[in-house]
Amino acid sequence: MAPPPGHHAHDHAADDLLPRLLALDAILHRGLLDEAIEAVAAHTGPLTALLDVGAGVGTGTFALAARFADALVTAVDSSAEMLASVRAGAAARGLAGRVTTLRADASAPDGWFVEPVDLVWTANALHEVTDPTVTLRNMRRSLRPGGVLAVLEMNGPPMVLPAEFSALETALRSAAGADSAPPDWAPLIADAGFTLVEQRSLVGDQLLAADGPGGEYAALELRRLARHGGDALPPADRSRLRAIVTDLNERAAGRPGHWRTVHIRGSRTLWLARRP
Repeated sequence: MAPPPGHHAHDHAADDLLPRLLALDAILHRGLLDEAIEAVAAHTGPLTALLDVGAGVGTGTFALAARFADALVTAVDSSAEMLASVRAGAAARGLAGRVTTLRADASAPDGWFVEPVDLVWTANALHEVTDPTVTLRNMRRSLRPGGVLAVLEMNGPPMVLPAEFSALETALRSAAGADSAPPDWAPLIADAGFTLVEQRSLVGDQLLAADGPGGEYAALELRRLARHGGDALPPADRSRLRAIVTDLNERAAGRPGHWRTVHIRGSRTLWLARRP
């Protein structure tokens, strides 16, 4: 089965903005992450071992380790730099004995070798792999019978500016190719041999001060999109965008600026499935 519309693979290792964006996302959207993990817990018993596939800087890894305090957690990622960040974060949190890392290509036909685990978690990563069909089969092979798969995905880049700037943001998203329909993973999950047990939408809507993490997050997200599509905008829009990002950067750095608030909003979908 072909990947669903909205799937695309990126080399995140080459994106120097990504680590900081991920760290800020962990701060700003911790409520959505906790909601997703509680949904997972409703479908699992006590856990002894789990995988976080596409772990990035370890946001999900550490949240899962905190929620499932008796489980060993393995963070899987293709980036050595990301996994180094996970190890450093685990040591800082006193989790070095419970959190391990594994560098692997999630879409490699031979997958990765681990003893079967109780839960495979992947957040904001499945749309980035080169072959989600192979990745899902690797995940199934890593689960014990009855184990749970959790796939959490953004439904698109978040909107970060107040509503009066929605036309500019919408144009930027379109120019960056970030306005396509989000992928629906349910058919591929079923095709990989899982039984879907729940699908839910998680919605975030936060009005935040521009002189804090929200302003920095907004500036970085706009810069990220501008790298992919800013040159396609009309000159007036490019100028407005540069001025907004400059001002947000000033505010995030604690210097005077015009911006007072940003409006971070978006949604994510959680798919929960079980290996028969």
